[in-house]
Amino acid sequence: MSATIVLSQLKGLLEKTEHLKGKFSKVYPTNDQWDTLSDLSSKLSEAAKAVQDGIRVLKESRSDRAWKESEEHRSKAQSCRGDLFAKGRLKQPVIFRRNIVTMFEGPRDSKFDSEDIKFRKESTRKRSELIRGLSPDGVISWAMAFAPTLWGGGSMSSDVFTCLLDDIEPELVQTWPPVIRDTLHMLMEDEESLKKSPEYQEFLKAIDDPSQKPVKDRKRRRTEEESEQEKSAADDALSPSNEKREMKYMYTNAPASSISKMPEPFRTAVQNSRLWKWERTQEPELETTGCWPSLFPKDRTQDVSFTIWCGHNDAYQLIDIFGSQLEMSS
Repeated sequence: MSATIVLSQLKGLLEKTEHLKGKFSKVYPTNDQWDTLSDLSSKLSEAAKAVQDGIRVLKESRSDRAWKESEEHRSKAQSCRGDLFAKGRLKQPVIFRRNIVTMFEGPRDSKFDSEDIKFRKESTRKRSELIRGLSPDGVISWAMAFAPTLWGGGSMSSDVFTCLLDDIEPELVQTWPPVIRDTLHMLMEDEESLKKSPEYQEFLKAIDDPSQKPVKDRKRRRTEEESEQEKSAADDALSPSNEKREMKYMYTNAPASSISKMPEPFRTAVQNSRLWKWERTQEPELETTGCWPSLFPKDRTQDVSFTIWCGHNDAYQLIDIFGSQLEMSS
């Protein structure tokens, strides 16, 4: 049942109740009827109080409910982004293109639109404006993850939409695979409305030159209450190294060319690993590497493991450099 229907029913009950007030002065109940009226008025008061309390509880828990309801969508967004970097291609290119056009052009009106359709399209325009308010990386992350039929007006609750909007921003400025830039430029050539859109032109500039991407708080903003709860839970926990950890995501198969971004002595250590050498001897040579995988736990308050594969002797050199102590052996 939609919120609109509930609001309509509640409003109808209120109007009927207010209409009854004027009738009481014109009736002369019997003693038994007075007792019944008193009983019914008490039950009506209790029901009204229950409705009031229920609405208050729902309002206070709306953030948590939206977070739980959006879990599957958030996981999908994370998976789509990881899949793009691993394979260098869009998993759902049609949805990506349709999203970009919808977000920057908006739904097209028709003379045959009903009032309900007009309302939905206007809601979609407002949501598109909010999405465009994300960083360029946030816009791309949204476009590849959620079909317009999912997030458009009348399809997704505003609380869930806001929750996804707050969560979609990548932690860091992204260097997207070429397929993203190529698709965005082809869309501009294909869509007249995008050619005439100054906002889309600015968006493209930021994608072409990552240095032009605005620097802002790029991660979700959930609620202060959630942050305090997570901080409190972390403060009360055992040492993070002793916590039970369950893996939720694993990232690997990064572009091999990114080795140039790794500082010494780690770069040489990785290049001396058997895995790196094996990858480079494959025919054709692999364009990706599994030498620096990262593991994300299910618990968002726990740390992420970022590991590197390195040569055996190089590992001892790294231990000496950083002064690591032997903890256990077998």
